[in-house]
Amino acid sequence: MIAERLRKRLIALSSATAAVVLIALAAPQSASADTMRTFNVALSCSSGLPYGLSVDNGSGWYYPSGSSYASGNTKYFTVSIPASASALAINTGFCDNETQTPYWEGYRYSIVPGTSTISANGNCQDMYVYPGPFVRYCSVTALTYS
Repeated sequence: MIAERLRKRLIALSSATAAVVLIALAAPQSASADTMRTFNVALSCSSGLPYGLSVDNGSGWYYPSGSSYASGNTKYFTVSIPASASALAINTGFCDNETQTPYWEGYRYSIVPGTSTISANGNCQDMYVYPGPFVRYCSVTALTYS
């Protein structure tokens, strides 16, 4: 009688353990974080030194983590962007000597996804478009991969 109860408990315990293992294996794994790649950009503004670099890779504007330093009227940014990104648009928080906050009307570029470093020159031109708003056109040139 005791042996029978012990056998039933062992069977129940092993069945429960097997069910937990099967559920754990069948449950979807959490998505791993996207790997990052380095983006180096030498950014200038038509009205003076740029402050801050914002990037849009297709899912909205954000300020990527990284570092920067200024030399003359150019600011050099080294930031991290997702390696899966296939599009790129840049903007700056503001430029020296701006008289008002412009609307971004810049350009979007296709980039090759991967982990290679991207380097580019960027320029943000602030202008008043009559009769409309004050706008900023940010462009990227000399885009290279290494």
